[in-house]
Amino acid sequence: MRFLIIILLSFSAETTSAQDLISVANTFLNDKNYIEAKSAIDEALEQPDMLQNPRAWYTKARVYHEILKSDDENLSDFKAALASFEIAKASKPADILAYLYSGLSAQNAGMYKEAIEHYTEIKTYTRLTKEVYNGIILSSQSMNASYDQQLEYVEEALFEYPDHIPYVIQEVRLLIKVNRFLEAESILNTSFIRNPNNPLLIIRQADLYDRIFKAAYINGEPERSEQYFEKASRKYEEYIRRYPDDFTANYNYSVMINEQANRVYVRINLMSKDEYQIRGKEVEELGHVWTRKALPYMEKAYQVNPQEEKVILALRVYYERLQMSEKLQALNGSD
Repeated sequence: MRFLIIILLSFSAETTSAQDLISVANTFLNDKNYIEAKSAIDEALEQPDMLQNPRAWYTKARVYHEILKSDDENLSDFKAALASFEIAKASKPADILAYLYSGLSAQNAGMYKEAIEHYTEIKTYTRLTKEVYNGIILSSQSMNASYDQQLEYVEEALFEYPDHIPYVIQEVRLLIKVNRFLEAESILNTSFIRNPNNPLLIIRQADLYDRIFKAAYINGEPERSEQYFEKASRKYEEYIRRYPDDFTANYNYSVMINEQANRVYVRINLMSKDEYQIRGKEVEELGHVWTRKALPYMEKAYQVNPQEEKVILALRVYYERLQMSEKLQALNGSD
């Protein structure tokens, strides 16, 4: 009996020691001392009874996960991190943390298809969180999945979280990429009704209407083009009133207005000599009116980012059209 008691006490002490090492590893991990954390958890897993302990494998997985994110190349070990998560899943498959860490590890390792598979497995046990959907969406982008496949993931996320604006924005972007403008407009309008003051929705509406304005003209729909020019203008101006220093909004709005000027100048270029003598100057002035309207927004973009080449080029064209020689000289002198 004494012999048996000694064995049991020894076994219990060994287990306690291993559990302590897990706690030590977690402490080092929280302190970002990854080398000591790795040493502690590796030592804990040398104990045979720890090989079936999910907590031990979760800790090992977390340690390796942080190691692979570290800038220190000597600490990076992508396959070891992923293998640790796989073992944790096998030890306790119903615990979603194992799947979550597996997905994160694979995603950080650039194994995007595998990451999506790990994330998706969580649906077997529970509703996916936004964190998980974010991982799926980002992984699908990183692996250059088709736009239709990316849309499926985003639409699934929206089904679970219909009021989450980033998912709405992402869906609209993808719909634009596949030229499904009407669907994108409908989604934006619905979301805007629910969130009328959200600036992300306002600028996305401006961008979408801008695109429809250009596409309608190319497709031979001038009235529709003008209709969406007005809608885009209202949205751009609403957004710029709130964020006057937004470079992209100022630049894109100026470019859109300049499109109207270009259409006028194209008409002038197509005039015969006689026609130009009769009404050329009148039509030319209409083009200049549009250029003058576009100018302050491009100048604002230049003020925000004076090194941007496309802005300098646009301003040079505007100044030449409007014969603003002093401003043109100053702009050329700043190159």
